Amino acid sequence: MVMRMKITTEIKDEFVLINVKGTLSIENISPFETLLNKYVDEKRHILIDLSEMTFIDSSSLGIIVVYYTKSEKNSKHFSLININGDIMQMFKITGLDKRIKIFDNLESAAQNLDFSI
Repeated sequence: MVMRMKITTEIKDEFVLINVKGTLSIENISPFETLLNKYVDEKRHILIDLSEMTFIDSSSLGIIVVYYTKSEKNSKHFSLININGDIMQMFKITGLDKRIKIFDNLESAAQNLDFSI
């Protein structure tokens, strides 16, 4: 059974905001990966809002690392915002919280990355 996920995007002047709701796993990662690929190819700064994410598996973490690395090679920001405790624990266990910039909210990300929102 494929877990439910919903993705919305909001294109801003300086970045794209991707909101992931529900479960992100190998069974439903394709639309998320397609979006990341599109925005990395367009050389956009990417912020991903995980406030409504309920689960993430290791393959999804791997996809995030792949596109984080690609963004970095393009000299673009790739950051995560609004991560809840359970999801944050996955980033801490894997050490990704030390590698990928994570912000408490959109406002702090915009301030630190010098974006207007």
